[in-house]
Order: sequence, then C-alpha cells, then structure tokens
Amino acid sequence: MKALFLTVLIFTTAFLLYDRFATPAGQRVVFENPPLELPEDSKPGTRSVYTTRVTQDSPPPTPSTPGGDSFVPPQIESLESLTKNWTMIPTQAFPRQVKLSKPVQFRMAAGTSTLPAGSAAFALSAQSNVLLVAPTQSSQARGQIFVHDTDLPVQVRESYERWRRGRIEMAQAAWKKRQTSPASSTAMVNMPGAVEPTGAPKRNADGSYDLLLASMKFGQVTDIKLNKIQRWGTPQQRTIDNQPTWAVSVFYEAMAFCGPIDAEAQAQVRDGKIVRWIYPGSGEPVP
Repeated sequence: MKALFLTVLIFTTAFLLYDRFATPAGQRVVFENPPLELPEDSKPGTRSVYTTRVTQDSPPPTPSTPGGDSFVPPQIESLESLTKNWTMIPTQAFPRQVKLSKPVQFRMAAGTSTLPAGSAAFALSAQSNVLLVAPTQSSQARGQIFVHDTDLPVQVRESYERWRRGRIEMAQAAWKKRQTSPASSTAMVNMPGAVEPTGAPKRNADGSYDLLLASMKFGQVTDIKLNKIQRWGTPQQRTIDNQPTWAVSVFYEAMAFCGPIDAEAQAQVRDGKIVRWIYPGSGEPVP
C-alpha cells in the first residue's frame, strides 16, 4: 500500500511539473495562464507607451491666436543686426563724447599724448569696429580705440531702446485710431478729385498729394511726420501683385536709433486707394 502511494505521488508530481513547465500555454490542465504583465506606464493611473506614441505621431494642437483685430507690434530689427555686430555704425551717431575703458595714445603735429582709462574723449567716426577719437571736439589730435573699449555701445543701446519703444507706441496709437474709426481707411477712396483719370494720385501745386496726406492723417503710417517731409516724388506706373499700380515716393526726415536720418517711403496706389506703404530699398512695410 505504501509502495502504491509513493508511485501515485511520483506520477502526480511528474504530471504537475509537466503541466506547469512543459505544456504549451492555453493547453494546461491545472495551472492557468499567468496574467499578462503590463508595462509600468500602462497600469491604472499611468500613461501608456502606446498613448505616448500616438501623441508624438499626431500633429501638435494649433495654439490659440488672438483675433485678427488684435494689435500686432511691428517687427523691429535688433541692434546687432542694424549695426552688423557693431561693424557699421551710422554717421548720425557722431560726434559724441565717450568714456574710455582703455588708455588711448593720440598723435598730433607736436608729438603724442595719452589719455588714461576712465577719461572722456570724443568719438568722431567709426571704421569697422574701430573708433576715431579726439581728446576734445576741437582738438586736431587723433587716436584709435575699439568700439567695445568705450561706453559707446551702452549709449547707442539706450537710444535704440527709446527708439524701439517709440516705434511700437506709434504703431499702437495708429491701430487704436483705426479701431475707433474703421471707416477712415475707406474715406480716402471717396475723396473728390484725389485721383487722376489714369488712376494716379492727383498732385497739388506744392507737390503734395491729398490722397497721401489723408493716409498720413488717418494713421495708415506713423513714421512720416508732415513737418518732416522734404519733397514729394512723381507717380510711377508699375506692375505690383500682377496688377497695374502707381508708386509715389515721399522723402522725409525720420528718427532712427542713432538720430535723425534721411528716409524714403513709397505709397502704392491702386483703384483709387493706397494699398500699402513700403520702404523701397528693403520692401518692408512703413510703420
């Protein structure tokens, strides 16, 4: 009897071992298939790998944008771009007093002299990134120093920031004016006698154009001040946007980051109205 029990035990053990380890999954008699182990990030409360892939492969959601009637500040070049990394400083920036951070030797007919670091000198011009300086504004002595060895960049940056803020404020003021009086932009179209039969703006005796003047007064452009206009150009017929268009230049004094400069703006007239103002050199819109 004992031998029979041992025999049954041995066969039972062998069967169980075979069922657990040798029998293919799905055909086991005693041992059920173990539950599928999910990745840690697929368990409840976590983000699955599949979900992550779907999110990454799907196009990102389009960010919400303000309405078309929202103010958009004008694009303004950085100071480094305007000065070509301080290698092209406009002549309008000179002469000006600067503070030296390194000593400068000055040459003159009678010999040489040196101003120590911390002294003030007058920057007269710039060649590449080198300043031509004098001990005083009336002195004939001349010396040279790198731009960044003076406080000129600090001075110009302060001027640039004031100019940049002014440009944005002017553009915003013009935008507000258009918002409060949306019909003002179309009022120019109905100006009697403002356009010739050819479509060109009609010129006044003093050279000005009522159509362009109205555009300025209505705030279509803010960079051009009426009292800073130097002269008016003659309408030129062009093909712009594949359409016949009249281009009229206005020459005026503009305020740049380094001081007043001579500028040219161009009004493009089509179908009795100004479709845009641009700088003819770069094609950028006039603020």
